[in-house]
Amino acid sequence: MQEHTRFDDEAATWDADAGHETRQVAVARAIQAAVDLDPRMRALDIGSGTGRLSILLADRVGSVVVTDPSAGMVQVAQERIAAAGLDDRLRAVRADLVTDPIEGTYDVAWSSMALHHVRDVDALLRSIAGLLVDGGRLAIADLDADPDGAFHADKPDFHGHDGFDRQELTERLTRAGFTDVAFVDATTIPKGDREFGLFLCTATRS
Repeated sequence: MQEHTRFDDEAATWDADAGHETRQVAVARAIQAAVDLDPRMRALDIGSGTGRLSILLADRVGSVVVTDPSAGMVQVAQERIAAAGLDDRLRAVRADLVTDPIEGTYDVAWSSMALHHVRDVDALLRSIAGLLVDGGRLAIADLDADPDGAFHADKPDFHGHDGFDRQELTERLTRAGFTDVAFVDATTIPKGDREFGLFLCTATRS
């Protein structure tokens, strides 16, 4: 994942953007509708930012390891988790799952608006597949294909992906060892005079 410095700088005020909260609530609802979560599950949050999605889903699973490459985001996530009284079950660690090995195996992994920042998507998906148990579930929320790059037009330092074509992402997931790939529309993000679609993609580690 790239742009660590920008996210370090923005971490402290990230949750003040009402749009971020609206998005995470919508993604949490979509995950609950698409994935059978239960209190025995060990969950992994990929590119968690401030950890808000995992805090929203905390009561549905047993524990969550919250990861992000940005030290600033991880620090804020630790503070948010403690303030929510969840630090007995949620743990935030600085890690780029493409390059930083982490311990444990997980029953479910989720991600919201992180994948498009990852330069080597295939390497990340292989890494996640290696951390999930057989039959483990993956839920990724991200932008639908934005070929004009309009969503990030105001971010000159952005060097990630302009959303994802659903068929192409299905093929990437299949190569990484996932089956049962499915998509639903999770929400939309208003920006400028446009609405950008946000999908939830679920898959099973085969």
